Amino acid sequence: MTLLERLRQETRPMHEQTEQLFYTEALQNGTLTPDEYAHLLRTHLIFHQSLETAIDQHPDFFQNYEPDSRRKTPWLLNDLAYLNELISEPAPNIFTGWTPAQLLGAAYVGEGSMLGGTVIWRMLHKNPAIQPLLAQARFYQGYGSETGSQWKRFGAFALQSAESQYDEVVGAAKQAFIRYQTIFMGAFKAPAETL
Repeated sequence: MTLLERLRQETRPMHEQTEQLFYTEALQNGTLTPDEYAHLLRTHLIFHQSLETAIDQHPDFFQNYEPDSRRKTPWLLNDLAYLNELISEPAPNIFTGWTPAQLLGAAYVGEGSMLGGTVIWRMLHKNPAIQPLLAQARFYQGYGSETGSQWKRFGAFALQSAESQYDEVVGAAKQAFIRYQTIFMGAFKAPAETL
């Protein structure tokens, strides 16, 4: 079984839990409120900003990951600014002390959010309360037409980089989903002070 197959199979329960927690029903039926939309953006900001900060500490390992082409923090900061949601402090680094292999597992979760984001983008456009907020929105567009190719490049990078560390990568991906859920449950009021 390849690394990506193991990741997909072994993280499925955490992935499904996370999806259900992240307002899936409201997204699907078009009842997501602007406050809930902002909550989602704050949750993603904490996760991605923390992950990007941690990945930057290991430039040699992540060179072929091309981190500069995968940064979501600027998109999220712009989306939140458009909603007049001011983020005055950087997010806490929830990945402090993670090894490169563990961060690869977290990156799997982060890159997977770009695949799901394209589906959510379409849902948001069908929501009358959210549609006016999307004029300058960027995060849920993901990589646009490059989403599929970026995912394939990530998969190739993961297979090349993980070598014999599959267990560590998969275990870290599970933990990353749990951290995403924890951020969501604590990010509603004060994102900069969470965790």
